[in-house]
Amino acid sequence: MDDRDWCVSAHHEQRVIAALQKVADPTPAKVRKTLNSLGYTDERIHHLKQDGKKTRFHLDLREGGGRLCESGLAAGAVSDVVPCVAVAEGPFEVASEVRP
Repeated sequence: MDDRDWCVSAHHEQRVIAALQKVADPTPAKVRKTLNSLGYTDERIHHLKQDGKKTRFHLDLREGGGRLCESGLAAGAVSDVVPCVAVAEGPFEVASEVRP
């Protein structure tokens, strides 16, 4: 990821985590609704999957040749989002997770 993607990813992570921490019983439907309320369209939300009492998801944030995506876990107070790298072109696919 380039410097711009690192900077942008921090902004997305903070706002998504803050919103998801308020979601009780984070089902895929509730997570999608929360992400939609933050302005993320359905086309940017991928792989919503229930995992016990948590929901996993990815956000496609590729713009202008960037490869940024976010990998998230909606789990109430312990929700987390970390940057990942998507394939540059074509359908959304995660190439790798990035741990700062």
